[in-house]
Amino acid sequence: MNPLDLILRYFWLVAIAFTVVNFFTFKKTAKKHIEENHELEKGYSTLFRGYLFWMNIPWVIMGVGCTIGGIPSVWYYFRPRDGNPYVLAWFGCVFALWILGTFWLFFRGGAEILSRHPGAIEFSYGWKTKELTNPAAIKVVWLLALAGGVFGAAMMWYM
Repeated sequence: MNPLDLILRYFWLVAIAFTVVNFFTFKKTAKKHIEENHELEKGYSTLFRGYLFWMNIPWVIMGVGCTIGGIPSVWYYFRPRDGNPYVLAWFGCVFALWILGTFWLFFRGGAEILSRHPGAIEFSYGWKTKELTNPAAIKVVWLLALAGGVFGAAMMWYM
């Protein structure tokens, strides 16, 4: 099996690895903010646990599909219209996370929590990094990302 086939078959492990790397990067960034303001520690701790748990659910579901469901490649997840139950479970999970994330950001104060914790939402472009600390901006960026995700999912279902 060539390396590309391995990556395509075990993409879910690669995604979990990237999530873990991002987690440690976020934790390192947060450490300096916690040292400056110890009151932020509990909030960061909650964000850390939530990030590791919620961000890995789709990849674990994909891993189940690839290891016991007989899905040979990540490319199968681009064809939900084929009706594979593991692929549909993955899409159902992603849609549920989108709904839960939207509810948390807009109705449970999630955007405000993120805005009070520097480094929680950052964008890197070139050599520069920009933090989002405005709850309204966080909500707008979420809605834009959500619209892109919905558009992408719709294309996979109908193309």
